[in-house]
Amino acid sequence: MSTSVLLALAASLTTAAPESHSNPFEQALSQPSGYVVRGQSPMTGGQFAASAPLTVPPPQDNTTYYQPGYTDPMMGGGTVVQPYGQQGYPSPITQDPWLGGAAVAPAGPIAPSYGYGVFGPQPKRFGWQTRADVGWIPSSATSSPAIGDLEVLEVDLESEYTSPSAAGWVYSMAPQFNYRSLQGPQGDPSRDLPGSLYRFGLDLALQTTSPGGCTFEFGFTPAVATSFEKSVSSDAIQFDGRAVAYLRANPNWMWVLGVTYWDRVDDLLLPYAGAVWTPNDRWEFRLLFPKPRATVFLGTPNGVPTWMYVEGEYHVESYEVGIGPVPMSTDDSAKVQFSDWRVVGGLRWEAGWVTTFIEGGYVFDRKVEYTSPGNSFDTDGQFIGRVGFRY
Repeated sequence: MSTSVLLALAASLTTAAPESHSNPFEQALSQPSGYVVRGQSPMTGGQFAASAPLTVPPPQDNTTYYQPGYTDPMMGGGTVVQPYGQQGYPSPITQDPWLGGAAVAPAGPIAPSYGYGVFGPQPKRFGWQTRADVGWIPSSATSSPAIGDLEVLEVDLESEYTSPSAAGWVYSMAPQFNYRSLQGPQGDPSRDLPGSLYRFGLDLALQTTSPGGCTFEFGFTPAVATSFEKSVSSDAIQFDGRAVAYLRANPNWMWVLGVTYWDRVDDLLLPYAGAVWTPNDRWEFRLLFPKPRATVFLGTPNGVPTWMYVEGEYHVESYEVGIGPVPMSTDDSAKVQFSDWRVVGGLRWEAGWVTTFIEGGYVFDRKVEYTSPGNSFDTDGQFIGRVGFRY
């Protein structure tokens, strides 16, 4: 018998020694494990025990995960609720992620001071936040046969700085720049509009908190609005202001009572009042004049939180302009006021540090009003489209 055959026979009769592992981790990997659902086993013990297994997304959904219940102080008796039902959304947060966990909370009982769901609480975000919006109103006819059409391009920029102050108050300042590009109308020197309008403003606001969930806000906004067709005069200077009280009655209702003053061709003292109704964790109705809005949370398609909304607005702005065929060569000037009503619908997305929206709708009851020596006129209703960013 050959030597190789003898060696093979001896090897088959030899019992293999057990495999050794250098550390417990390798030993654990070599052992069979139980069924794991999306990285979490319901059989895990100790402090990391799962109260329920994670599940795969339902058909036509993107993702879902187990939603633990939490105690809602408004329910009484320590009742554990799940405000998001089976939608798979996280519990409401009471901290500001931009502050490393710090929150701006009103004094006194906290429970009635907050809403719930994806609309609350909404703490102040300290530091700088910038917004950039662009809107377009296509060419539309004006009221006189000699006037022609009017087309408007709107650009609005603002960079707001928010910071805490003494006694828990929060103040903010926001430099603003607005640009309007106007195409037409032409034909009547007393109704001609300049091609470009500019506004430079500074919004200053102070918000206070009081026990019981009542918050007060005071704002003052000086601005210079002009076409730069002649030297800037007092007609270009505007002073707007507001004083508002917000009273949180319960997680579903917040009452708003205040006034706002707009320094335009017409000095406008308007109510800033109404109610904010949050019937559940997906809907919010801001029933406020002069800018009501209804919003619904659609979920997180493609991992991006998405909202859909319908909004109305009473909009008024004014500028100092030159009057006449050659405005730079004459002392004639006037203030011109643009006023209208707007109804738009759109979508809003939050993707990390940036929020963006796109909307479209209808603008109507458009009036262009001059002080003497200009002549006022109306403009037909038209489509309006806008896009914007917050970061």
